Amino acid sequence: MQFPVADRLRAEVQAHARPDTARVHRLNALALVLRNNVPEESATLFRTALALAQRLGYPAGMAEAQLGLGFYYRHRGEYGLAQAYSEQANKTFAQTGNHQGQIRSFYNLTCIFLDQGLLAKSLQTNLAGLALADAGHDRKWQAFLNTQLGITSVHLGEYARARQHLREGLRWAVASGDQPSVGHAYSGIGELYRAQGQWAEAQRNYEQDAANYQRMRDESGILYEDINIGDMLERQGKVPQALAYGRRSLARALRLQRLGEVTRAQLLLARTHLHAGRPDSAFWYGQRCLLAAQRSGAKSISRDASQVLALASARRGRFDDAYRYEQLFGSFRDSLNTSDQQRKVAVVEFRAELAKKQAQIGLLTRNDQLMRAQNRQQRWFLLAALLGLCAVAGLSWSLWRNIGRKRRAYALLRRQQDELRQAQEQLVQAEKMAFLGELTAGIAHELQNPLAFMKSFAEVSTGLVEGIGRARPGAGLGQDILAGLKQNLQQISQHGQRASSIIRDMLAHSRSGVAPRHLTDLNALVADHLRLAYDGARTIDPTFTAVLHQDFDPALPPVNAVAPDLGRVLLNLCANALYAVRERQQLAAADPGTAVTPYVPTVTVSTRRAEAGQTVEIRVRDNGTGMPAEVQAKIFQPFFTTKPEGEGTGLGLSLSHDIVTTGHGGTLRVESRESEGTEFVISLPG
Repeated sequence: MQFPVADRLRAEVQAHARPDTARVHRLNALALVLRNNVPEESATLFRTALALAQRLGYPAGMAEAQLGLGFYYRHRGEYGLAQAYSEQANKTFAQTGNHQGQIRSFYNLTCIFLDQGLLAKSLQTNLAGLALADAGHDRKWQAFLNTQLGITSVHLGEYARARQHLREGLRWAVASGDQPSVGHAYSGIGELYRAQGQWAEAQRNYEQDAANYQRMRDESGILYEDINIGDMLERQGKVPQALAYGRRSLARALRLQRLGEVTRAQLLLARTHLHAGRPDSAFWYGQRCLLAAQRSGAKSISRDASQVLALASARRGRFDDAYRYEQLFGSFRDSLNTSDQQRKVAVVEFRAELAKKQAQIGLLTRNDQLMRAQNRQQRWFLLAALLGLCAVAGLSWSLWRNIGRKRRAYALLRRQQDELRQAQEQLVQAEKMAFLGELTAGIAHELQNPLAFMKSFAEVSTGLVEGIGRARPGAGLGQDILAGLKQNLQQISQHGQRASSIIRDMLAHSRSGVAPRHLTDLNALVADHLRLAYDGARTIDPTFTAVLHQDFDPALPPVNAVAPDLGRVLLNLCANALYAVRERQQLAAADPGTAVTPYVPTVTVSTRRAEAGQTVEIRVRDNGTGMPAEVQAKIFQPFFTTKPEGEGTGLGLSLSHDIVTTGHGGTLRVESRESEGTEFVISLPG
C-alpha cells in the first residue's frame, strides 16, 4: 500500500544523507508514518534513527526512536522489550522537558501492563499520564487516557466506573476533533458491552472504530477491529459473516506479521467452524492457535484454544484427546483465575494506598491552614498593639476588636480540628478496606480450587456422555471411557463435599467462634491429606514425583479435634512441603554439575505421643529448599508469602497457626535449615 506522505518522507531521507539531527528527525517521521502498515520497515528506521541520535548525543531524537520501538514490540507481544524501550523514552522525555512525550510513554506503558494483566501497574501509569495531560490541557491525551481507565475498569468487572470513564473519554475525544481518539473511545465502549454479553451493541461500537481506521488507511487498526467484529458475529450465530471476517483477518495478520493477531484470527476461525458443526476444521485451526499461543506465552489464548480442541475432539469421537485437552484447559483456566484474583487484590491495595495518600495530603493541607490562621492572628495582634501605642482611646477600641477576632479564630481552630479528626477516620477506613480486600482474596483462595475441579470434571463428563450418544449402535463402549466417567463423577462429589465443608465451617466460626470437636483418628487424617496434597501437586505438574514416608504410631489413641479444620492445616503443610521439594528438584535439574549424589524429593509425615504422655505430635518434614532465619521469623504472619505472584496468598500458614493454637489449644512451630529442608511440628493436647 502506497502513501503520498510516506513517499515524500522517503525521498527526503534519501536526499539528506548527511548524519545530523535533521536526518534523525526525517528517519523518525518516516518510521512513524509506516508504523501501522509496514511495521518491519518502521522498526528498522527507528533503530537507525536511535543509533544516529546516540552517536550525535541528541536526546530528543533518541526518545522518539525509543518510544517508536516500544510501540512496535508491544504490538508484537514482546512485552519485556516494549517496557524497556518505553521507560527509557519516558526518562529521556523528562530530561528534555517534553511533557507530551512523557504522556505518550505513560500511555504505551499503560497498555503494556494491561496486556499482561498487571492491573495495578496499569492504573498507576495511567493516572500519572492523565495528571500530565490534565495539567497541560491536552484534550487528545485526556481522551485516550480516560478511555484506557475505562478499559481497565472493564477488566476489573467495575462496569459502572468503566462507563463513567469511557463517556468522559468520548467527550474529550469529540472536543479535540482527533479521529483516532474518537475511534479508541468507541472501541472501549465495545469492550464494555462485550464483557456484559451485549454482542450486537459491542459489534456496532467496534464497527465505528473500524470505520475510523478505514478513513485513516490504518491496516493494523482495521485488522484488530475486524477480529473483534468477527467474534461478535460468531457469538450471534452469524456463521458465514464470521468466517469471512476470520479468513480476511488471518490473511492480513500474516501479511503484516502481527503474530498476536494471527492467533486471535485462528481462534476466531476455530470457534466459528465448531459452531458450524465442522469439528475437523475447528480442530485444525485450534491446534495451530494453541501452538502459537504457547510459544508466545499468551495464556488466555491458550486456555480458549484448549477448550475448542476439547469440544472438537469430543465431537469427532476422540475422547482420549478430548480428556487431555480438557485437562490442559483446566490448568490454564486455574492459573489465570489465581493470577486474576491476585491482580484484583493488588488493585484493591493500590486504591487503598491511593486513598491513604490522599487522606494524608488532606491532613497536611489542613495543618498548613491552621498554621496560616495562627500566623494571621499573630500579625493582627501585633498591629493592634502598635495602634494601641498611638493613643489611649485607640488602645481600648483595638483591644475590644482583638478579643472578637480571637474568638472567631478559636472557633475556626475548633472547626479545623474537627475536620482533622474526620480525615483521620477516613484514613483508618481506607486501611480497613485494604485489609478487607486481602481477606476476600483468602476466602476466594480457599473455595476456588474445589469449585474449579468440579467445573472441569463436569464439562469433560458432558463431552463423554455426548460422545456416547453419537456412537453407532453396536459399536460398544470402551472400559477406559466408563472408568474416566466414573472417576470424574467421584471427583465432582468429593470436591463438592469439600467446598460445602469449607463454607459450613466458615459459617460455624462466624456464629460461635468454636466448632464442635469429635474423637479423630489422626493417623488416617494425616495419610488422607498427604495423598490429597500429592494428587494436587501431580495435577499441577504431571511429571513431578516424590518419595512419601509415613511413620505412624499404631498405638496412638483418638484425639478430640475439629477434623475439617485440622485437615486444612495438614493439607497446607503437606502442599508446602511438596512445593519445596519440587522447587529444589527443578534447581538441581537446572544445575546438575553441583550435586555429588542425585537429589531424591522426599516428604516424611509421622505421629507419636510425647514422652510426658499429655500431648500428641504430628511432624511434616521435607528435604526441600529450606528457609533462612529472616523468613522463619515472618512465616506465620498474615499475607506473608515467598511464592511467586499468583501462586500464594500468604494466608495458609497464618490460618493454620490460628486453627492449631486458638481452635485446638496446641502449638505449631517450624524448624528449618536453608538448602537442607524444613520440619513443621504440631502439638495437640492428648
